Amino acid sequence: MDVWLSRFSIFGVFVFLCAQWALWSNTYYHKLIILFLWIPALLHGCVFYRRYRVVDGVFISLYLVLSAWYAFVVVQHAGMGDGVREVKLPLYIGLSFLGFLVAALYLKERFSDLLLVCGLLGGVGAGFSWFYFDVLQEHGFRLVAVGLWNKVIPAAQASGALMILAVFLGLRRGQKPWVLVCLALALSGYVVFLWFNQTRWVWFSLIASLLGVALLSKSRVAWLAVAASLAALVVVLLIEPRVLWGRGASYRPELWLGGVDLLLQNWVLGLGFQDFWIYVAAKDTSFSHPHNMLLDIGIRFGLLGLLLWSALWGWVGWKAFKYRASPLGEAAMGLWLYSGIVLLTDGIAPWEKPTPIWFVTWIPMAIVLAMDALASQEKHA
Repeated sequence: MDVWLSRFSIFGVFVFLCAQWALWSNTYYHKLIILFLWIPALLHGCVFYRRYRVVDGVFISLYLVLSAWYAFVVVQHAGMGDGVREVKLPLYIGLSFLGFLVAALYLKERFSDLLLVCGLLGGVGAGFSWFYFDVLQEHGFRLVAVGLWNKVIPAAQASGALMILAVFLGLRRGQKPWVLVCLALALSGYVVFLWFNQTRWVWFSLIASLLGVALLSKSRVAWLAVAASLAALVVVLLIEPRVLWGRGASYRPELWLGGVDLLLQNWVLGLGFQDFWIYVAAKDTSFSHPHNMLLDIGIRFGLLGLLLWSALWGWVGWKAFKYRASPLGEAAMGLWLYSGIVLLTDGIAPWEKPTPIWFVTWIPMAIVLAMDALASQEKHA
């Protein structure tokens, strides 16, 4: 039973990270995650619960308190209406964490290989997205991805997260030549997709995260990636500089100021999942979120919700930094830095069913939680 539930969870992690390229319905995506990740993880957790003593108690406590506060806010604003059904979302996230833990504790050092395969296949999906929309359909400007990632910015954000995994887990000492060839093809897919997607902040976030890892871990891989990224940026500046500067800041400063005002007005309980609008005079229109996930969390769940989220995110960063000497630790740190920078300019509160926002919120947490549990298991073996 242990083996089969673990294998189902491994396949569930694969589905979670890769199936969105091949599916056209979120309903099927969620059902596959339920079938292959959440149900096996729940059964494994119930039967073999003693094995999870290696999971960090600080993380568990922070997540439970954050989830309880989230549920309290949702119930306060929703009453007995339909909105109260959203209290189940922390359970989905917790089951996803558990699924990653089951897979990691079974695979041990091969868990990195699973994530690398997902990163490589992500490059194939990204490259095919460019081929399908730009070559076959002549879409041209600001591509989305094939499958479920049909919005420009979320598609770029999630693709960048998978690219981080591919870079740090693929470029390591002693790597087999055929893996390096696959990595080169995958990175080519990511590069061409992100170029035609043209979400500039994702470009800057990738470079900043790579530079951050290079400075913190003194990794040759990170410095190589930084050099390649800066060279690509120079090429963009020489060939088509308007891509970087032509669209300006897209009203981000005005949106952030409006978001701060909303946060200060609703700092106790927030607004929950009620709709809100931020008026931007320069464009004479209103936006439904402040293009900053931290502000969005504060607006929806108050100052306490924001502080709890920040504490949880800080725990993830500290653990990633602690294990930065390993390839998986480098990848985790790069993903944490990248995600944190990305979310400063976009993103909404991450309490929803699996979507691209998970790739820069809950999935980095799940990877670091699994990595920390593996280290603890090895220490106490």
